[in-house]
Amino acid sequence: MLQLLITFAVVAILSTAAVLGIKSSRSSLSLQNSVRLLANNMEKARLDAVRRHSSTTVTFTSTSSYNVTMDFGGSGEPYTRTFNLENGVSIISTPLPTASFNWRGRTLACTLTFALQNQNGDQSWVDVSDAGDVTVNSDVDVLPTANYSSVNSSGDIYSTTVVSGSTVRTNTADCSDGSVAVSGPPITGTGAGGCTVVANPSSTSIRKNGSSSTTISVTSSTATTLTVTKPTNLTISPSSQNVAAGGSATFTVSSTNNTRGTFAVNFTGSCTTVTSLVKVTN
Repeated sequence: MLQLLITFAVVAILSTAAVLGIKSSRSSLSLQNSVRLLANNMEKARLDAVRRHSSTTVTFTSTSSYNVTMDFGGSGEPYTRTFNLENGVSIISTPLPTASFNWRGRTLACTLTFALQNQNGDQSWVDVSDAGDVTVNSDVDVLPTANYSSVNSSGDIYSTTVVSGSTVRTNTADCSDGSVAVSGPPITGTGAGGCTVVANPSSTSIRKNGSSSTTISVTSSTATTLTVTKPTNLTISPSSQNVAAGGSATFTVSSTNNTRGTFAVNFTGSCTTVTSLVKVTN
């Protein structure tokens, strides 16, 4: 009997480990499939915009679905299709992002990041640069190291093709939004009985992978415990704090990986929740 019990226990442990491993693998595969399909749809929309000399869009309508407006049938008439992310996968970029390609296949903004996460907290992302380049899990605005040499424009190169100035024309050379966001003004939430919770600043920025950190101060008009909810690529310390009526608490925010974009950090008291946006840059 003792040997049977030991055998059953070992089988149960191995079976549990196998089931957990299968679930983790399925979750990871769902994330990879969703990211690849999104990137593929981005590329198709860009090429269709160039082919028709018109515009196309990829717009997230919820955290789990997005619309693609382009000419799917080759008839020259664009229409909209809805695509769903696989089960357990959601977009965590805030607000819900949109990519619009013009007739040259370019976007109207600097690098756009579509960050996705599965139910295990694993993350992946699609970048779309202002030039329309689409990449997965890489910095589209960072060029590899290359050696440059001077050329004589009076030789075999037409003068009209020579770009003046010393700026290396990366995907962000013509962007004006910069890599660091300006801190936003305080944001106030109100709840039952007229209580208020204020987060300051309402938006801020940090660099990826722990390269920098920032602080957010939260004030409550009533005594409460402030708790934090956020995506897994951010670390908030502490995760909760008790404050007295009219008191405030300070939370430190940093990034844990290379996922970039803008993400919502929610501070919840006894009567309401306020949201501060954290932009993660290079």
